[in-house]
Amino acid sequence: MRAVVIGASRGLGLALVKMLLEEGHTVAAGYRAHEAPETLRALSARYGGKLLTGSADVTSEEDVKSFAETAASFMGKADALCVVAGINLPGDRAHHLQDCVFADIRMTFMVNTLGPILAVKYFYPVMEKGGKVLIITSEAVGLRNAYSGTPGYALSKTAATKVSGILNASAEDVDFYSVHPGRVISDMNPNGEISAEESAAGLIGIMTGTLPVSRKVWYIDYKGNPMEM
Repeated sequence: MRAVVIGASRGLGLALVKMLLEEGHTVAAGYRAHEAPETLRALSARYGGKLLTGSADVTSEEDVKSFAETAASFMGKADALCVVAGINLPGDRAHHLQDCVFADIRMTFMVNTLGPILAVKYFYPVMEKGGKVLIITSEAVGLRNAYSGTPGYALSKTAATKVSGILNASAEDVDFYSVHPGRVISDMNPNGEISAEESAAGLIGIMTGTLPVSRKVWYIDYKGNPMEM
């Protein structure tokens, strides 16, 4: 399988890249930095021609466009794209919506909602017919699931979740899924319940078809189970 991972420098994205390489897949790993972090440089030294790394800042259209072009030259078509990049800013965690730091709300939407749209815009032409696009969202979505904390995160992930449904309605040759990765233990969520590796294994199962899913049910968890909006 030829897979693209956006948001690959740490956490779930890094675990996903490592596991894909260990299983023998070819990977293009995008990160938000001017140069590859040490974690990805070490993987490049180990896996050589199986791994491409490059800057893919989802707030920069030129960055994502350039990485898509480089990935296409590296692997030809891609069988899977997983957009992991996401943020949950301290200011968003510290303020309610009515007294929010608006710059934090704007940046959160730029990364969590517009980022996946931008990635799809430039990677859709690179996707193999029948390929899968996974947009990592959250369980913190749904019109009835309203709570006061992290309003920018919740709103941005709700919008990002619907992105897959809209894409499935307009593009029949690629399947799009919004995926809750589980409550992964991370810098963003130190009180999580599962490891990044457990979540990554499920995502790979969805990518490869080992976990059967249907584009008719496009909001799912990392095990392929339907999620409620």
